[in-house]
Amino acid sequence: MRTYLPLLLVLAFLSGCTDDFDEINTNPNEPESVTGDLLLRTVTFDLASNHVNNVQNFGDVVAQYAANYEFNDIDIYQWAADGRFWSLYAVIQDAKDIEAYGIATGQTDYEAVALTLQAYMFSILTDAYGDVPYTEAGRAESDGIFAPAYDRQEDIYAGLLEDLDRANSLFTGATIAGDNLYGGDTGKWRRFANSLRVRLLLRASEAMDVSATLQAIVDAPDNYPLFADNGDNAIYDFTGVLPNAAPIAAPVGRTYDYFLRIPTTHLVGLLQDYDDPRLAEWLDPNGYPEYRGVDPGQTLGDIGRPDVFSTKDTSYFAVPGKLDAVFMTVSELNFLLAEAAERRLIEGDEQEYYRTAVRASFEQWGVPIPTDYFDGEAAWDDANARELIARQKWLSLWQNTTEAWFDWKRTGLPSFISAGPGTVNAGAVPVRLLYPSIEQSVNPENYSAAAERIGGDDINSRVWYDR
Repeated sequence: MRTYLPLLLVLAFLSGCTDDFDEINTNPNEPESVTGDLLLRTVTFDLASNHVNNVQNFGDVVAQYAANYEFNDIDIYQWAADGRFWSLYAVIQDAKDIEAYGIATGQTDYEAVALTLQAYMFSILTDAYGDVPYTEAGRAESDGIFAPAYDRQEDIYAGLLEDLDRANSLFTGATIAGDNLYGGDTGKWRRFANSLRVRLLLRASEAMDVSATLQAIVDAPDNYPLFADNGDNAIYDFTGVLPNAAPIAAPVGRTYDYFLRIPTTHLVGLLQDYDDPRLAEWLDPNGYPEYRGVDPGQTLGDIGRPDVFSTKDTSYFAVPGKLDAVFMTVSELNFLLAEAAERRLIEGDEQEYYRTAVRASFEQWGVPIPTDYFDGEAAWDDANARELIARQKWLSLWQNTTEAWFDWKRTGLPSFISAGPGTVNAGAVPVRLLYPSIEQSVNPENYSAAAERIGGDDINSRVWYDR
């Protein structure tokens, strides 16, 4: 018996080890599945960070709010292959996982939120580039598709509009966890989904008849609730407490960068024309008695010294938590409805929509609107309504990534947007980004087919809705 005792002890020890083998060999820091609340925090933060970076590094310049004093290739349209928005595909994959989580657990509000976020991100991608991967995007792991086909923009828009309509029907009003945008309030998410749908319908309105759909949305606020006030705005709040801090503001960013970007004469001049107090909220005169802007699209040699111009208000970069990511606002929604009413796409009072939009923008920025604001240059003018709406909308889209550029290339308004004297694009403002260079290497056949469809991978190739 003594001969077998050590062997029995060893066997007993090994048997005991296997009892919790799975637990011992599972890394708690690398979970195999992630819940919707954890994914949602990640998606909204990553999207907001991408958004803020691209406001400062691209959107401000291409929409002619600001100009660079150094490294001004963007200003003069000396553009190269550009993947600045292509990184959204990684965020979209996480949003797809939220959608799958919502379906698997029967929590339709997560599914609806995921559809809304995907529609927002895909709209940015297709508005920036034109035809992009859509139906096959994010299917490498599930279906082994590593070289996705590029969908036509009109097909992408059809899919996005359908997804937003579906999202509206899926929201239950339940509170969800992990929501850094609306604090779990899916009623506000529903308003965001429907308001975004209005944006995309107007974007497509020169290429397809959207009037019946728009009118149906406006006529049924109970079925299609829209943004009602600034409390509904889709604005991500960077608290300024790490890790929830904007990537280019304190305590993360370097304020030096923002002295190199100076406001344009368009921004300064328009605010001065309206005697608009948002001027003091957004800009700093930089020690001079008057605000000074720079003409956009100049060569570096023609600009002169940067210290003779005004600057952006540096508190947005120096004060932790002041800089946020603006996705969509009630002000933008009412400008869209004002345009739709003025074009007779919907029934409604375009002047009232216009005034509501302007007032909402002032309130959003915490600036009281002067009592006589609509008596001066901002007064309604039937003969010049489209330009007036566009100019005030352009102001309201301050800090809203590339939305002002997207809106300009659809409408051609405001009319003061034009190529400056130092630009190198034959006197034209670009209408799209060049596809990322990596696509030519890893997805050459689909890249080439898409480029050929849109008339070449060129910054002047117009997208589907840009008539």
